[in-house]
Amino acid sequence: MKNIASRDFKPIQTDQLWPLIVLAGFIFFVSLVPLPPNDFWWHLKIGELIFNDKSIPTTNLFAWTIRPDAPFTYGAWLGELLIYVVYKIGKLELITFIRTLLAAITFWLLAYESWRKSNSWRLSALAVALACGMTINNLPTRPQIWSWMPFMIYMIILGKFVDRQIRPRWLLLLPTIMAFWVNAHGAFILGGVMIGIYFVGESVRKLLSLQDAMSWKEIGYVGGTGVMTGLAMFINPRHVGIIGYVIDLLTDKPSQKLIVEWQSPSPAGIANIVFYASILLFIVTLVYTKKRLSVTETLLFISFLWLAWSGQRYVVWFGLVGVPIIIKAIRGLPLPVPHLIPQASWLNLVIAIILFLPVLFVQPWFVEQFPLPERYWKLVIRNSQAGPLVGVETPVDAVEYLRQNPGGKIFNEMGYGSYMIWALPEQGVFIDPRVELYPYEQWEDYIHISNGAQYNELLERYGADRILLDSDLQSELVHALEGDLSWKLEFKDIRAQVWSKIKP
Repeated sequence: MKNIASRDFKPIQTDQLWPLIVLAGFIFFVSLVPLPPNDFWWHLKIGELIFNDKSIPTTNLFAWTIRPDAPFTYGAWLGELLIYVVYKIGKLELITFIRTLLAAITFWLLAYESWRKSNSWRLSALAVALACGMTINNLPTRPQIWSWMPFMIYMIILGKFVDRQIRPRWLLLLPTIMAFWVNAHGAFILGGVMIGIYFVGESVRKLLSLQDAMSWKEIGYVGGTGVMTGLAMFINPRHVGIIGYVIDLLTDKPSQKLIVEWQSPSPAGIANIVFYASILLFIVTLVYTKKRLSVTETLLFISFLWLAWSGQRYVVWFGLVGVPIIIKAIRGLPLPVPHLIPQASWLNLVIAIILFLPVLFVQPWFVEQFPLPERYWKLVIRNSQAGPLVGVETPVDAVEYLRQNPGGKIFNEMGYGSYMIWALPEQGVFIDPRVELYPYEQWEDYIHISNGAQYNELLERYGADRILLDSDLQSELVHALEGDLSWKLEFKDIRAQVWSKIKP
């Protein structure tokens, strides 16, 4: 064990600068990701309610189109509470910084796992580049940030145990982490899936008497950990019902049919292009590599690849699992690899600090003083009362106008509904990103209205007499209203518009 510990914890070596360079660039990018309204503000409001009321909501609460007592499961209640507590301590600046810090730690753990499989920090840098490229669409602050580190810890502990680099007692961390994870975010189910894959994969290796197969006793430790982790999943307000909640969410028709991130990734955009390029790289590498994947690694790769193909929101998990496996295969290619003697020095530490200095300057407390291109500042609201790096698609001024001019039943853009829940909950929303709360028919009506099709008839059916729209996302509705004498424009800014019905 001493040899393992000394191998794992060394001063910064020259080769370690390679993944640090990539990571510094990525974290610089992460720090500047604007905050869209969709999946932050309504979670923040739920966290506030839990903090103040000391109980978890179980009903709709905010939508005027659905009865107030309509049941709704807030499965990520602990993640929402943590977001609010951090926000209460340090406002939007602190929770944004925590998101960035968690991303940095997660992808350094990925770099470590890739190095562990390849014994090459240079290939580890390639791993970070591939995984980061797949993740750039999945970086906004939302409860998912609490899943990143648990996922990586599961992967590293299970991998090191199977490779006989740690003792069985380390497996006890997994059910302990699950007790937190199951309450923080729905991706907890992937932890159980991972243990199941390791148990099946190692059992097959043993049955086939493959090289380096684990003993049945060691496999039993994995199975026992899976049982304890499964029991830990029930430490939540819904107990066994949490599994049904996840299944319902995964099969929810509006989510699967209408929300892009729940749909299969198309080969468009940087994240999806990197995803497909990594698969192509893996296929080509398998033809020539001398390294053969274990049964467990094969099952992991295929399972998480299938998951990623089923929805864009899952590509991040494939990146974290699949990329280290790809890197292991690349290490076995018959390519000339220079033999380098590891060298550690204080100079490397100084270089690493210099690499991350620009990252410090773009943290939310200082970013608005940092010289960035004007094109970037068109993406965020500068000096916003809501906080720094708030996306320009957030209706901060429009909602403030509605606060000063309340009344009516408002039809709103979906993402706007999230910010309204936080900033103006008493107004009520037509629809919001709690997608599974609303019937599929209402989502169809929302799409028709947003497209300017039969909007008067549909709005009258719901009783809506005011509209809060996004002129970029609902341009057809804007065009229709501009030619409709029965509606008048009350308010307008860069993107948000408020319209009201003219009474006869």
